[in-house]
Amino acid sequence: MNYFLSKVASLRGVLGVRGAFAPRRVHGNVTLTALRAGACVALPLLLLHALGRVDLAPYAAMGCFTALYARDDTYARRARVLAVVGAALTLAVAVGGLTAALFSHPLAAVLAGSLVAAGAKYLSDALAFGAPAGLMFVFATGVAAYNPQTLAALPLEVAVTAAAAALCWAAAVAGALVHPTAPERLAVSRALYALARHLGGSTGATRAAAEAAVQHAWTTLLSRTRPARPGSAPVLESLEILTARAESLLGGTGDALGDARAAAEMGELARRTRRERGVRPLVAGRERAALAAHAEHLRRHSTPAPGAAERLRGALRSPSPTPVSVARVGLASLLAGALAWAAGMDHGYWAAVSAGSVLQATDVTTTWHRTLQRALGTLVGVALAAVLFSFDYSPLGVIALVVLCQMAAEMVVVTNYSYAIVFVTPLTLALSGLAHPAGGAQDLAAERLWATVLGAAVGIVVCAVLANRRADEHLEAALAEGERARLALEREGGAHPAARRGLARALVALREAHALASGEPRSRGAARTGEVEDLHRRARALLDAPRGG
Repeated sequence: MNYFLSKVASLRGVLGVRGAFAPRRVHGNVTLTALRAGACVALPLLLLHALGRVDLAPYAAMGCFTALYARDDTYARRARVLAVVGAALTLAVAVGGLTAALFSHPLAAVLAGSLVAAGAKYLSDALAFGAPAGLMFVFATGVAAYNPQTLAALPLEVAVTAAAAALCWAAAVAGALVHPTAPERLAVSRALYALARHLGGSTGATRAAAEAAVQHAWTTLLSRTRPARPGSAPVLESLEILTARAESLLGGTGDALGDARAAAEMGELARRTRRERGVRPLVAGRERAALAAHAEHLRRHSTPAPGAAERLRGALRSPSPTPVSVARVGLASLLAGALAWAAGMDHGYWAAVSAGSVLQATDVTTTWHRTLQRALGTLVGVALAAVLFSFDYSPLGVIALVVLCQMAAEMVVVTNYSYAIVFVTPLTLALSGLAHPAGGAQDLAAERLWATVLGAAVGIVVCAVLANRRADEHLEAALAEGERARLALEREGGAHPAARRGLARALVALREAHALASGEPRSRGAARTGEVEDLHRRARALLDAPRGG
């Protein structure tokens, strides 16, 4: 009995509500991404309408999910990631369609969806797809597997998906011809914004956010493997100096008035960096030369990012949550889909998608937050759909509704996941209405709600039961790496640029590992908080001290 009570208490400790619905501020690349996603959806749907093949709209929409990925990545990485995403979405539709054509039993579709869910989670974690991770691949498989299907019709449906994905790929990388350094400017601008907030009111959270943003800016700037285009080199040099300047200010200026002035300076530079192509840092003389030398040293000593094959192998060996996350997603999708079939739901893949959605998080706490967000967002979305579908729409009207909901969801998804689900719900129902006009999108709203609640509930239960027993191991490795990086910089007198960046990266990784362990029941993450904070304190004292050497 005591054992059972201890398990319940451990679980209650990670199932909090605080922060689940709090909005998150994101600077830059929100409106443009939403407009691009809307255009990528509108063009193929309008073309299908003109050809009289609106029944193919869901398959085109599955390919258009390509536009949701790699929104902030550099153009080189964006081209690689979106090529993989587009091919994987096309393959997911093919797997779902083949399942529907070859097997009549609904559980075959459930099994196919769960296998795709597990594979997509592994692929998205290993190759760092970012949001929405492996979710869209499960959706694509479900749409194809739950629609009536024939082998003769499948090649055209797969071709439509592939064509839509290719369109989104072209739209996402076309910006390189006009503003080739836009992703780098965005990363640096966000780092400067985070630093300005930190200097304007320093707390542990603002310092952590600023450190993470600065390290992301360095990663973005140093990831360029090819020579810059003519005219881009001076811009990139200025961005590197700005990032080095931001890094030097993480510890503050030493007095409140200086911090306030630096915060105002960083805020202004952040705005200009995001809007202008050539922003010169407000430093000159020796300081500029020192910052430029710091950036050049990092570039010379930066190691290339591992290739795709190495990432795929490393994801299976890593003590990070990838293996257990894959198992969680596959099992939860299988159970949710089977329960939806047993309950007589016609769109059982909605439950599997819901289970996979909440499990894109890495630990029980964030999975619980995602469960709450999806449930409440769907509830509000069903109410919105009831209002929207109380009117009669022509096919063009439904297409317009799909495009508007897609853009609205993209506008708010970076703010809070629950806000996006409000618009995703009528979007999904509208796509179902395009594929099966006689069904009536409004009639599907109740099923959508119950399938979502069922899938989310299954997801959180599986996450809680299938514990990530490697979280403590991951935290132990991060602590050891942080201490090694601290000692390495200490031996260099605190001045070596590569050693400084190594320690800063180790602190960001340690924070992530600690959050992962703290979010798992029966983990020692919370008990080791003091040890983690002590290492952060000693490392920051070294990073903030005047540089010797």
